[in-house]
Amino acid sequence: MNTRAAAGKTFLFKMWENYPRTWKFFIDLGILLKYKTLNTSKIPNEIVLPSSNSIFVNSEENRGRALLISNGMTQKRLTNFWMKAVKDYSPDLVIDVGVNYGECIFSTNYSNHTHIYGIEANQDLLKYIHLSKEVHPNKEQMKIFNVFAADKEEEKTFYVDKHWSGTSSAAYRPAHDMIEQITVNSVTIDSIVAEDVTNKNILFKVDVEGYEAFVLRGMTELIQKSASALGYIEFNSEYMEKSGVDLNDFLRFLQEHFLVYIYCKNELVNGSQLSLSDLYKLFGSNYVHTDMILVKNIKQQIDIFQLALAS
Repeated sequence: MNTRAAAGKTFLFKMWENYPRTWKFFIDLGILLKYKTLNTSKIPNEIVLPSSNSIFVNSEENRGRALLISNGMTQKRLTNFWMKAVKDYSPDLVIDVGVNYGECIFSTNYSNHTHIYGIEANQDLLKYIHLSKEVHPNKEQMKIFNVFAADKEEEKTFYVDKHWSGTSSAAYRPAHDMIEQITVNSVTIDSIVAEDVTNKNILFKVDVEGYEAFVLRGMTELIQKSASALGYIEFNSEYMEKSGVDLNDFLRFLQEHFLVYIYCKNELVNGSQLSLSDLYKLFGSNYVHTDMILVKNIKQQIDIFQLALAS
């Protein structure tokens, strides 16, 4: 009963981690087919997104190259959700935790009243994030932080994945040897957001390879003060357990603060009453890798199902 989406994600993650050179071969093949060359000096580092905004990538790094091949749409479901949420929900505060190259945060334009925060722990990506910010119409409203978001301030070991930047993590060390181990300082989102969110609407995304529970606990004050909140998070049970998360506790935390919707078989399931064992039954596996939509007190006439399943 595994979903196609979950199975697809599982296969790709195992490929990246266990067979990096095989995966690099396929990425190189895609680049060669698209640009008729593997000469990096002849491969662009700018991608024009469907919104006409641009993002800049490292054309020598595999995830950057994958974005070039896919025209910046490696996570189509997330990007479409984000663009439609910005338009329909018109948030006062936007928080993107795990910016990577910024295909989410830079994918669309924002209202003049929106404050925009981008959080990325991998310092290798900052150059490209700032290039993308400088050409974005809302650049004056954007703040980029090179920090590791968590539930408290402390020093953390962070594994920078030189093979695939999207799997850099503090939750686990990938099996392959293309890893740079560094020390980073963790902070809470509550501590870096300067704006008063009382009676404000928050849109957020958290994709941090197993550390989602800690990030959300570190923004509890913002969530509680806000008038409403709409979030999109990745849920990877294996990575979360490696980072020390009690999955039952995390599900209870989510259900205390939000209505929880879960992607399953390309449909959206209301998970606000589901236990961990229910989740395992839903996916037919004790390994669950999917995305969740988190909703707090949204009173506008927004159809969550239509929003989440936008194509």
